[in-house]
Amino acid sequence: MNKTNLYRIEALLALSAAFPGARRANDIARRRGVPEPFLARLLAELARAGLVVTSRGPAGGARLARPPADISLLEVLPRPERTTSGGAGAQWLESRLAESQRQALAGLNLAALLAAEQAATATADFEI
Repeated sequence: MNKTNLYRIEALLALSAAFPGARRANDIARRRGVPEPFLARLLAELARAGLVVTSRGPAGGARLARPPADISLLEVLPRPERTTSGGAGAQWLESRLAESQRQALAGLNLAALLAAEQAATATADFEI
């Protein structure tokens, strides 16, 4: 996964955790390790795609446009760019890899990704 897609996922996970509330860009950047100037451009891109709603002002920030369970990872991650170079075998392989990625992402949404993240970072709560 390239850095842009990694940062896209990090931002959307932060917004998923806050849903239906909003998060400020500087808070997301600090918590998720995303450079703030890059994050601002990324949030604008996600807003143009209809995945995020942004607002300015003291109570402003970014929030998901829909519940995390309603946002497929197919919407979040751009399709791999197809190249026209290479022979028939290389193009066939590229097509198969793209289809495998599409199938893998088709059944996943932000809610599932957030649940996996929370399960991985959960700590046991012991009472004595």
